[in-house]
Amino acid sequence: MEHKLTLINVFAGINSEEAVFEELPAECISDKIFKLCASPGLALGLAKGDTIKLHPNGEFELIKHGGNFCIQIYKEELVKEKIEIAESIVKRELSGSLDGFHNGSLAFTAPIRNGFHATNKVFNIIRDLLESEYYYSNIYEYPYNFDDEELVSWARDLD
Repeated sequence: MEHKLTLINVFAGINSEEAVFEELPAECISDKIFKLCASPGLALGLAKGDTIKLHPNGEFELIKHGGNFCIQIYKEELVKEKIEIAESIVKRELSGSLDGFHNGSLAFTAPIRNGFHATNKVFNIIRDLLESEYYYSNIYEYPYNFDDEELVSWARDLD
């Protein structure tokens, strides 16, 4: 059975007035079950390759972790040449990808097989290049509770 590629809207948070959703490419596995084809730039708790159950209100349940980190960077003024260099470094050093950038939000995917040490080493270089901090957006058990830094089980098992 061939899976259908589609765009889905996942809950990404609440701004001062309303819920915010992020549109992501995904494979439709079955009714309400999707496999993400890109890491999000806004939504937390997800990465490329994850399989999720999507609810009508945009909230989701992670069914299966896809084996990737999602690393987000926010920078108001991005220089195209620096983005291209960052993308090249992630691809070469981590076999990762730049999955998207929009309005100052960059979304990178890096396989977890690289571990935290190697991934941090690469993203420290990118942090200096882009002059902006990076954030692992899918390693926390409760990603929308910024006071709770408990790691998800697969992240606790890494170096």
